[in-house]
Amino acid sequence: HSHLLLSPHLPFFAFAVPSAGYLLVLDPTRQAPSWTRLPLPLPPPVPCPGAGHQETFSPAAASAGLLAFLSDASGHKTLLLVNPITRLLAPLPLCPTARLSPTVGLAAGPTSFIAVVAGDDLVSPFAVKNISADTFVADAASVPPSGFWAPASTLPRLSSLDPRAGMAFASGRFYCMSSSPFAVLVFDVAANVWSKVQP
Repeated sequence: HSHLLLSPHLPFFAFAVPSAGYLLVLDPTRQAPSWTRLPLPLPPPVPCPGAGHQETFSPAAASAGLLAFLSDASGHKTLLLVNPITRLLAPLPLCPTARLSPTVGLAAGPTSFIAVVAGDDLVSPFAVKNISADTFVADAASVPPSGFWAPASTLPRLSSLDPRAGMAFASGRFYCMSSSPFAVLVFDVAANVWSKVQP
């Protein structure tokens, strides 16, 4: 359960520069804010068995000093949680649903976190649809400490998520944008239910 021990209690801004292999980190709490360059603690690209290429990861979400990187290859995604300050890295179990380029949300607290991987379900090797979302829930305060993928939730009809827009978390809910038609999608974590708010 090392993924539960990753989150620091320090505010900072991090800008990933994956091609250069580092993060630019700004600590806003210092009297004179300064930039620090931290090497990305990601593992080197790993060969994908039978695929003829190496698995790489891209920044996908951040919360409370914890960064989430998502595997770039299509299929069952790997989500890596990284603390750039302590240099700890923990992969989550494989995402249950095969996806192409999903939207990712992360909400971390002192003893728990929630990660959501939504949309771009691979319905065939050549087609994707925005059908569902997978949610990973981890809680170090429970006995024993737990971490598991919750049952998949269904996205509202005609959802069109943009993975570059990401998700925001507030009051137990994740929020993300949907286009065509424009709307805000709301995911109630406790109820494991999505809804759509249109203008």
